[in-house]
Amino acid sequence: MAREKTKRRKEENGVTWSMILIMIFSLSLVLLLVLPNIYLDNQIYKESRQIARQQRVVNTLKEEQVIIKHRLEAIRYQETLLESDMERE
Repeated sequence: MAREKTKRRKEENGVTWSMILIMIFSLSLVLLLVLPNIYLDNQIYKESRQIARQQRVVNTLKEEQVIIKHRLEAIRYQETLLESDMERE
């Protein structure tokens, strides 16, 4: 009779090995589902930062290209003026 009471108490109040295994399995399953998502989010974030950096470089180079084209146009205009002055002389 004393053994039956201790078994009941262990079953009612105690933590069994099957409960521990279920908790470990559940935690492993959650980690298995969450960790790839975290990894992919980090990779996407890194790639988007790199793309933004490259886009800034592209925009800067385009602005420099416009400035250089204006300078080239001014030099060609000056060259045209000098050629016309030389033809007059």
